[in-house]
This record gives sequence, structure tokens and C-alpha cells, in this order.
Amino acid sequence: MTNDINFIFLDPVSKMKEKSIKIVLVISLLVNLLILVFFGKTMYSESKKIGKHISADHKTVGKTSDYKFFNGNEFNLQGKFSKEQEFSRLPLEYKNTVRPQVWKLSRNSSGISIRFRTNSSDIAVKWKLSNFREYHNMTRICASGLDLYCLVNGMWQYVNSGIPKDHENEQILISGMDTISKDFRLYLPLYDGIKNIEIGIQREAEILGSTDDFIAKKPIVFYGTSITQGGSASRPGLAYPSIISRNLNIETINLGFSGNGLFEKTVGEVLCDIDAAMYVIDCVPNSSPEVIKRNALAFIKQIRDCKPNVPILFVESIIREHSYFQKMDKNVFEGLFYIQSQNDELRSVYDKAIAVGIDNLYYLPSSGLIGYDHEGTVDGTHLNDLGMMRIAGKIEEKIRMILKNYGEREK
Repeated sequence: MTNDINFIFLDPVSKMKEKSIKIVLVISLLVNLLILVFFGKTMYSESKKIGKHISADHKTVGKTSDYKFFNGNEFNLQGKFSKEQEFSRLPLEYKNTVRPQVWKLSRNSSGISIRFRTNSSDIAVKWKLSNFREYHNMTRICASGLDLYCLVNGMWQYVNSGIPKDHENEQILISGMDTISKDFRLYLPLYDGIKNIEIGIQREAEILGSTDDFIAKKPIVFYGTSITQGGSASRPGLAYPSIISRNLNIETINLGFSGNGLFEKTVGEVLCDIDAAMYVIDCVPNSSPEVIKRNALAFIKQIRDCKPNVPILFVESIIREHSYFQKMDKNVFEGLFYIQSQNDELRSVYDKAIAVGIDNLYYLPSSGLIGYDHEGTVDGTHLNDLGMMRIAGKIEEKIRMILKNYGEREK
């Protein structure tokens, strides 16, 4: 009994030892905490240095003072139909022709690219933007950045992107290449304007504007909506008209006006002034059934009057992803029945045009335009890169057929 009691109740010496152990443990914990805080800050600082080092290794940033720079207007501009020394889609003469919103959107450089040839092992670029604003459903590179492609074995291969940081930007896009002359194509922003752009090369290198090697002398003109303009590809070269241009080796002119594809007579006047190989009209997503009924047939007649034989392809609207779950009311904007009524109205107008003898019209239904797995959009409406590739493939297939048929008719 005595031994048990001694085991439970410690003597004074044992109590002192226990207290000392507790004090040591507390001090040890405090020291370890201080060490963790100190080394945590050090590791964070070092990680920032490592991040900067990686960026430098990949040449996405760097000093451009050692390069000589050339104004982008000195080279071959593709994707625009005027000779004005600027990077906008509509020339100044149309400012009072189209609606103000269309004119404002035409200041965006979507679809315009600069083609050049150089033997420089490095390529740098400086560009000044008109707006530099953030969009909730697209990347900065898409809206305000640049895309560099190189011609490799007859195919355009992606090289790197210019990532905007502010209104004024400069960046080394690629370095360490061999010095064999190569053809490059620099795509401009999809949802921003370019005030000025300069291409930089090594001081001992040469640069010149390379000549077009398109298989057709005339461009394909796309008139449409935000999707046509390029929303929301991850970068400028992946807007679907640009994908088609590279795949077919035909120049394309992008007249996609975000929220403003309305089969308008004033835009029809612009199309009539372009010497085009064909027109692709992708306006349905912005146009209510009433607008299609009111404008589309008159638009067809307008184009056919000024261009009697040029092929015109009409594209239906994609079905928005959320629309598959909104089936109850046909009056719900962007609901399934609403979009179907838009497409039905376009088909009705197309059939009427054929019935009155308007020739060389073509039609592409919405089925499968961006696939069937419901993974082709960023926000249910605007296309991601997968959606852009898919719709480009569908439209490209139709264009190949049309141009082949058109060429046979012209013989």
C-alpha cells in the first residue's frame, strides 16, 4: 500500500524535475517556431528569385536595348483590306457609315498579322495598346497579347506569345535560334487596338517583309459575332478564322464584331467593297429571330447585287451549354427553343433566297460545330481552344467544298 502511494504522489525533488522539463519543452517549442518563421521567409524570397530565373531562361522577359527595332508597318500586313498605315480592321472612310459601336470594335486588331523574314537568332517586340482592359472570360494574351508563328516545312508552327503587362510592353519572344532565314507571322490582339508595334532583331541580322504565298489571290471575309472575333481563345492565333487561314493557306479578314453581328446594311457596304474569294456569315448568335427575318434576306440581296457570283456561306448558331437545360419557354433569351428559332429563321431566309433564284449560297447547320461532349466553351457561350479548333474544322471542310465547286464553275 505504501509503495502504491509513493508511486502516485511525487516527492519534492521529482516535482522540481517535472517543472524543469516543462520549461525546457516550452523554450524548445519557441525556438523551433522562430526558426520556422525565419526559414519560411527565406524560402519564399528564394522561390521568388527562382521564378524570375525561370522566366529569364525561357526568354519571356529580358532587356531589349541590344536590339534594333523596325516599325510593324514596314512589313507585310495580312488580314486587312486597306492600305492605311494602322492596325485596325476598317479604314477611316467607314467611320460615319457603320454604327458607332461597330466602328469602335473595328479598332480592335483581330485577325491582323505581320509577316516578315529574318536571320536573327533573337526576336523581340515592343507594342503599345489602346485600352489594356481585363475581361472576365478571356486571357490577357487573347485580348491584348501577341502570337508568333514560324513557317516550318510549309506549315505554320506556334513559337511563343507576347504577354501584356500594361499599355506599353516589350518582350523577347524567342532567342538562341540558328541564323538561317525564316518566315514569321506575328498575330495582333483580338480585343484591343495597337497604337504602335516594333519588331526587334540582333544588330548584325537582317529583316524584310516576306511575300504572300497564298493559294488564292483573294481573301475569305468573315462577318459575325464575338465568337468570330475570337472570344475566348487563349491566344490570338487561335481565333477560328486565323486557324482556317493557316490550314488553307488563304488570307482571311476577320469582321467579327462582339455583340453586333446583325446582318446590317452598313456592314454589307463594307463587304461589297472587298474583293473577296467568298463570304462567311456567322451572325445568328447576336440576332433575334425578328432581326434575322427583317435583315437577313435584304442583306443577301445586297451582297448578291454587288457581287453576283461570289459564294456566301451562312452558319447557324451553336447551342449554348446552359440552353440544353432551358427548354420550357421559347421566349427565354438564349434558351434552347429561342436558339432553335434563330436557326429556323435563318434557314427560312436561306430557302426564300434560293426560291427567288439567288445562286451560289451555302448553309452550315449547327449540329456538331463544336463537338458533342459539351467541352468546347469557356463560359457556355464563347469558345475555348477546343471549340475554336472544332468549329474551324467544320467551316474549313465546307469552304474547301465551296471553293472547289466555285473553281469548277469559273472554268
